[in-house]
Amino acid sequence: VEIYAFAPGIDPASIDVRLEKGTLTVAGERKPAAVPEKGTAHINERFAGTFRRVISLPDDVDSDSIDAKYRDGLLHIAIQRKQEAQPRRIAIN
Repeated sequence: VEIYAFAPGIDPASIDVRLEKGTLTVAGERKPAAVPEKGTAHINERFAGTFRRVISLPDDVDSDSIDAKYRDGLLHIAIQRKQEAQPRRIAIN
């Protein structure tokens, strides 16, 4: 199972990824952009504040083999399926 979340401008240390009872939760917070003391921001295309996404996962995911990486504003979460759930070829006798 592969999950991609776009999170530009967020410190990876402020992103919380949890797996509990077949539910993956990704939460975090984006700090407001700094505006110069003598300037004004007319348009800000990125929201500031907290976010939370909840994703239901299949029953056959292996909760011990989760890999999360953050690079260039993209969070990539890869979760392996249990070995017994992998498709296999059955020989015909």
